[in-house]
Amino acid sequence: MKRFWEIVYDDDKRTMEIIGTSTDDTLLTNNVSKMIRSDMHVRCQVLDISIEKEDIDGPPGYTKEENLYSRLLLEYEKKTGKVLKQF
Repeated sequence: MKRFWEIVYDDDKRTMEIIGTSTDDTLLTNNVSKMIRSDMHVRCQVLDISIEKEDIDGPPGYTKEENLYSRLLLEYEKKTGKVLKQF
């Protein structure tokens, strides 16, 4: 199975988090899709695992935010009253 990095972005606050490695991004993609449909300005990306974590930079002007994905999950819950599945 191919492994890759999972990354999430908050385009409002211009922050990003490298969540970790995975072989299946279905849960992340589904959760981010639901966030987008609730009018949150977020997105996700996967990158090849051969790239060192320290070498992953976000778009210009973005900073790394620890626990960004957890914050986004809580924001979604407050906004919609629904809880998204977590890893």
